[in-house]
Amino acid sequence: MEEARAWSEVLPAYEDRGLNMIMISIDPFETEESIENFFAGAGVEPLPTVIGGGDIAEEFGANALETTIILDEDGEETYRDVAVTDAATIQSELDGAL
Repeated sequence: MEEARAWSEVLPAYEDRGLNMIMISIDPFETEESIENFFAGAGVEPLPTVIGGGDIAEEFGANALETTIILDEDGEETYRDVAVTDAATIQSELDGAL
């Protein structure tokens, strides 16, 4: 939930700069309702989320729940972590990628 709050805080400032952001759920039991409940519990508006994105996660080598991957305009990976990422780090990394 902490990272969802961070992305919710950062996303509006970067959308006009071309940022496209999606969250990918790899939980096979995830539903639209559980995703909505997650965001409600985090106290944020829902973020774009792909449910059942195991194939996408596998393609990117993301196998930890808190994986954050930032790609630049050319689709090249510029940042990756497997822990909760705070808003300041997200902003710094996006500034370098966009």
